[in-house]
Amino acid sequence: MQASGAFEAELQCRQPDWNLSFRNIGWSGDDVHGIGRKRFDSPADGFKRILRDVETSNANVVLMTYGFAEASDGKPAVERFGPGLARLADELLKQKKRVILLTPVAMPGYKVTEYDQWLSECRSIIERVGKEREIPVVSVQWVPSVNEVTHDRLLPNAEGYSAYATDVANVLVGEGDCETATKADKTALKQLISRKNQLFFHRYRPQNETYLYLFRKHEQGNNAVEIPQFDPLIKKADEAIWQASGP
Repeated sequence: MQASGAFEAELQCRQPDWNLSFRNIGWSGDDVHGIGRKRFDSPADGFKRILRDVETSNANVVLMTYGFAEASDGKPAVERFGPGLARLADELLKQKKRVILLTPVAMPGYKVTEYDQWLSECRSIIERVGKEREIPVVSVQWVPSVNEVTHDRLLPNAEGYSAYATDVANVLVGEGDCETATKADKTALKQLISRKNQLFFHRYRPQNETYLYLFRKHEQGNNAVEIPQFDPLIKKADEAIWQASGP
């Protein structure tokens, strides 16, 4: 989502009259426990950071996409996945968020031993948690072709991300009129989305958090007042996306 803009572009051009606002609060290697989000504190604080990031995004619908990292970490991580996913879903439901679960797919690249088994287990866990809590589950079985991966075959390329985005969008909102858009129109839309994503990234995850909010805030903490000033810029970027997505 951060770089390609393909997923949001698919949804925006299929439902232009919805005026959707997307906020990507995913972290590389993230899990349902928020361990990767902790700073100089405990894993428990990392979990709190997930909830705080959702609050910062001002979301009313939360698309939870987990299981990728857990499957790569093997059996211990997968065994913790179910309780962790249920805990996170319950917290978001308490906050009156509409939650949607998205099952993981096997990305190309290096695979740990029994990766396919752990990925399948994560998918089953997600479907079970969704059923128990009456949460919608978006499930796709996307497998990249040889033309949809990078030259080192480690990641999807632009064509691959676009294909994956199309499959997810088909299940999430149904087929739309995106195919009628020209390649130039889609490219321009993705560029607007990428710019908006970059603005929001700096809003919710500024590079110099230590100086703005943590133990060195006595040096530059006065600059923290500038972070909310990203909000009107992001709103303006959203409006440009809506205009470019219209019929």
